Amino acid sequence: MGSVIRLNALASSSPCPPVAIVLVSWNSWRHTIECLDSVLGQAYPSFHLFVVDNDSSDDSVEHIAGWCACPRAESEWVRHTGVNRYTDRATGRAIGMRLFDRPTGILPAPSDGCRVTLIRSGSNLGFAGGCNVAMRAAGLDAFKYFWFLNTDTVIEQNALSALVRRAEQGSRIGMVGSTLRYYDRPQIVQAMGGAHADFSRGHSRHIGEGVHVGAVPEDGSTLETRLTYIFGASMLVSSRFVREIGPMQEDYFLYYEEIDWALRGRERFKLGYAADSHVFHKSGATSSKVRPTFTTRLYYRNRIRFIGRFFPQHLGTARRGMVGELVRFTLKGQWGAAGIVASVLWNARRIALGRDRIETISSR
Repeated sequence: MGSVIRLNALASSSPCPPVAIVLVSWNSWRHTIECLDSVLGQAYPSFHLFVVDNDSSDDSVEHIAGWCACPRAESEWVRHTGVNRYTDRATGRAIGMRLFDRPTGILPAPSDGCRVTLIRSGSNLGFAGGCNVAMRAAGLDAFKYFWFLNTDTVIEQNALSALVRRAEQGSRIGMVGSTLRYYDRPQIVQAMGGAHADFSRGHSRHIGEGVHVGAVPEDGSTLETRLTYIFGASMLVSSRFVREIGPMQEDYFLYYEEIDWALRGRERFKLGYAADSHVFHKSGATSSKVRPTFTTRLYYRNRIRFIGRFFPQHLGTARRGMVGELVRFTLKGQWGAAGIVASVLWNARRIALGRDRIETISSR
């Protein structure tokens, strides 16, 4: 309890309030350890890493634990300006780590020197489910912020500092996003903070997608009014937001969970953008390991689920838009995708009402 009290005191008084950094890994240990290497080399001093393994079948837990015991860089890792890697200065120096099976409550505060908590979830809970496991294990009272990162990201050394700085500038800023840049094309922006959505169709577009990094504004607040949601590859969320709005909605499994979360909190909280928080994203490196038919079905299914949940008046328009996509898939001879869209359209009413059930990805 003393450790929790100490963290709570930091949360209220320190210029560097404690942050729980959350990674959800599924059969992606190679990406995860590269992400860990950059996160552990960052400048921000007050954080703890929670890595949730979603029942991987590739011995991810053993590989991640082994890397923490003897960290070393891999030859295929791309070097990026501004990224400070742990292995640049401490190759082979063990990283304090602890391992738990999926806990039912809050874990004890980590001891001094422990930087990583690795959790076996026991099943594939999807992105939202894995994030929720980490939040419950960390405890909302011990950390002022949660930083959700995709495992296929690498961060600049000041990325978290910039996110926290923006979050601390307003008591009602509930979520803050980063400047996402492509890992293999670092001069090109994937998203400035997040996306703007068209609710009538369920479509969204990343703000700033495809522009040169030189076009990123110095003051990210100028773009915040355009944000509908924060891009989940790098999303800082306040514990206050989680207390008042609740955890992520798990019935999406993958896709639309971050926009659902943002919309649930839009009456009480603002979205922020820290333009000087730069994160390099491999973009799809982890989701590509999931069966394409499964992810395609989830994308279209969750579009209907989301519209039905928040904007049922737009269901007809959303369905007509999907009919157009069905026609395009058919004309291109993409019969698998066409069949998936047709199935979702046929079951759209049940999906919108939350009466459908989705299969989940099992590793076993």
